[in-house]
Amino acid sequence: MKTWNVWVGCRHDCTYCSAARLAATRLKHIPRYEEGFKPHLVEKEMGKKFHPGDFVFCAYMGDISFAHREVVRAILENISRQPEVRFLFCTKNPLVYWDWQLTYPPNLYLGATIESNIDHGVSKAPSSFSRYRAMKVLDHPHKFVSIEPLLDFHVGTMVDWMKEIGPELIEVGADNYNNGLCEPMAWKVSWLLEILREFCPTVVEKQGLERLL
Repeated sequence: MKTWNVWVGCRHDCTYCSAARLAATRLKHIPRYEEGFKPHLVEKEMGKKFHPGDFVFCAYMGDISFAHREVVRAILENISRQPEVRFLFCTKNPLVYWDWQLTYPPNLYLGATIESNIDHGVSKAPSSFSRYRAMKVLDHPHKFVSIEPLLDFHVGTMVDWMKEIGPELIEVGADNYNNGLCEPMAWKVSWLLEILREFCPTVVEKQGLERLL
């Protein structure tokens, strides 16, 4: 997966956010992070082109949900001009997919991060339930869910949520930055992965997940 940071920054204030820490430390000398993690458009990235077959995560260093509708419209126009490239939006506020009232090109995956079906109080983002509900009713051919960092969860409910959302692609990852999060026991992780593979076409285990197994 490649990244396209045409939009950077976020205000969800997740306690485990490595991107915000990077923007405040190693990357603080780069102009786009001179105001820290304040959400904004990086205009020089707008016309960026990718190669056919690429899978591109848009706004990796931020959350696209903070972008204004007209900014998103311009980003979608660029995506539409590259039909042989797959793009990904992933947000902790998937309600924006409705609020923007835009037409999404078929080469775009619409995604959400859902770390658990339990709210662990690790961010200011909308509740896990509201994210699940927004993704469940979203009518789009390519849906994506990131379960990262995986937090402790109720197995039955988490599986039901994923079945009802019907993602084409699920990524599962662990906390790789020693944030002291409330993580599930190994049997839960194994069981979740096994059941997800029964109905989701592609389940990706991110590097570092082996620690929980």
